[in-house]
Amino acid sequence: MRWPCLLFVLLFVAYLPARAGHSPPKVVLRVHVQTTGDGMSAQEATTITIPPDGEQIQVRTLPELTEEELVDVQQDASGLHLQFNHLGTVNLNAVTAQNQGRILVVLIDGVVVYAPIIDEQISSGHLDIPHPLPPQIFGFLQEVVKQNLREAAKT
Repeated sequence: MRWPCLLFVLLFVAYLPARAGHSPPKVVLRVHVQTTGDGMSAQEATTITIPPDGEQIQVRTLPELTEEELVDVQQDASGLHLQFNHLGTVNLNAVTAQNQGRILVVLIDGVVVYAPIIDEQISSGHLDIPHPLPPQIFGFLQEVVKQNLREAAKT
């Protein structure tokens, strides 16, 4: 009697996320901003190593933007072009307006892919990474965009 119940519970737990309409992204995009860490707890600031020279900086632990706000992604010879939804646009505008001179860190799957010094406010919601990414990662980002657009259409 125990094994059938255990089997039922395991199948139910495996089935539940698929029915909830939300599956984890195949690629994780996070955009963080540099901070001094002053007055912040260890949970509020994280150390990140910036390539190529290995400089270590503190960033806010909670990201300013994630793949959830991504609504378009394009790639060409000049690089990767990310477009964010209204919330992402507002967040990108605010973070670039308030943190000029600090580093904006773009991570994909935990790897720093771009870390420019913020020198101007970005109010368009459009972030350009000046180099292309591997086709597989670009494909995963396109899938995330499709999923986000489907979710937005439901609401």
